[in-house]
Amino acid sequence: MFLKRKFDIFLLVILFIFSAWLMNKSFGYNEQTSSFRISRHQIGDFGLHLSIIRSVSWGNNYFPVESPFYPGKALPYHYYFDFLVGLLEKIGIRIDIAFNGLSILFFTTLLYLIYKLPQIIFIKNKLLGLISVLLFLFHSNLTFIDFFKEKKLSLSLFNDFWFLPDYIHKGPFDGSTISLFFTLNVFLNQRHFIAALVVSLGILYFLLPYIINNQRFSYKKLILFGIGLGFLSRVHMLTFLFTLLVLFLLFLFFKRLRLLLLLFLPAFILFAFHLKDILHQDISHVSFHLGFLSQQPVTVDTFVTFWFANLGIAIILAPLGFFISGKKQKLIFLSILPLFIIGNLFQVSFRIDHNHSLFNYFIIFANFYIAYFLLNILKKKTALRVSLFFCLFFLLTISGLIDLMAVKNDFQYPYVDAPKNRVMEWIKNNTKQDDIFLSRQEILDPVTISGRRNYFGHNYYLSVMGYNYREREEKTKLFFEASTPEVFTSMKNEGISYITIPPKEVVDFTYVVNKEFLEKNLKKTYQDSDIIIYKL
Repeated sequence: MFLKRKFDIFLLVILFIFSAWLMNKSFGYNEQTSSFRISRHQIGDFGLHLSIIRSVSWGNNYFPVESPFYPGKALPYHYYFDFLVGLLEKIGIRIDIAFNGLSILFFTTLLYLIYKLPQIIFIKNKLLGLISVLLFLFHSNLTFIDFFKEKKLSLSLFNDFWFLPDYIHKGPFDGSTISLFFTLNVFLNQRHFIAALVVSLGILYFLLPYIINNQRFSYKKLILFGIGLGFLSRVHMLTFLFTLLVLFLLFLFFKRLRLLLLLFLPAFILFAFHLKDILHQDISHVSFHLGFLSQQPVTVDTFVTFWFANLGIAIILAPLGFFISGKKQKLIFLSILPLFIIGNLFQVSFRIDHNHSLFNYFIIFANFYIAYFLLNILKKKTALRVSLFFCLFFLLTISGLIDLMAVKNDFQYPYVDAPKNRVMEWIKNNTKQDDIFLSRQEILDPVTISGRRNYFGHNYYLSVMGYNYREREEKTKLFFEASTPEVFTSMKNEGISYITIPPKEVVDFTYVVNKEFLEKNLKKTYQDSDIIIYKL
């Protein structure tokens, strides 16, 4: 048995080593300097994730779990991954080991599922699985064209490639057509999305053989998978919803629909507990939006241009793989295709950017069909066919290799943590775990990363969760610009225990603070060159 599994064990080791390098490259912790090490393109997302983690490990954010940036309302965001990391740090595991450790295990499992799934859908062939993994890791788009245009063919080309300092295209953030959402960057930022994909693809991995081969289902296993599906809603909401759609279509197309109740009922029961938190938010964001991130207003030309730029020749090869596949394989593809259609017709979350997860999921399966097409080219190993295979494989993966160099060479931002960060150490040791601060809005917020809550945190973290925060924004201005004791009463009614202000003028703090009034009426509990903290 061991000899039969020898290749799989060897592959798992390689995937684990790659996953460990990838995750540790983007995030780490230096115990000697007590500082986080965060890659440039991860800072925005990690400000949120580190705050949720610390609200559990250093704070008292349990049931109901609230946003550290918007206390008082249940958290609609899917938080189970961060919650688990927080629990691990709470029992003594260093935060980067907990965060990266879980990420490495899940990413290794994801890559292994990507290796195994096409062999269930098509034929048992190791090369088919390996090609699928490589197509996932080294995504297809047209970045390589601009790379070769800019760098030119010269003796320094390899050096330019190896030391490439940043992504060539970072759409939509830099105005580029080619999006950052189809690179590995999305998985470095959203570790919970990796875990969600593992749960979703894991369920499909176990169910697909029964569905495809019309085998008898175990009712107990269906219920068990339904429970796993329900927990998925707290790991990543959109993955949960489109997994439901994919499973519904699979059971419909393969005429097993009557069994779906056993799978969906426990999933919906568990989801219902989270649904009430979601419905309390502004859901008007769900709307018709044509073309995802295509240039607006969308035309046939701008739509095709966007997707050809972002998928490269994959947009041609995936349909070819579909057409040469068998009837059952076609039905599986048609169960996944609606994700691409829906993502191009509607905004399904708080921001149109969030639609990327539908496309990431679809592309995983599209790559299976591309890999199958490439494998068929090699059926007859003539010089022409082998040359065509390597030419197509090069065009499919070269852009992903170029983008991987940007990950390798990315700038690492150090952020000092407690105890070296004096204000964070003071907050951690001198305030209650459920205390709320009125503090300035920061991406890497010392209040929230100390495990406490900021009454009105950074707008970005509020908008991605769909909070209707205009009323609180007005109250925050009133509170910061307090000039009568009655305002302090209002602040206490909102649960605020501390107010912090910068001692000198800073660009992103625009409130007109009456410092003399605060000094006269409140107790100053902490001050350094960056912050003054008053106790209400």
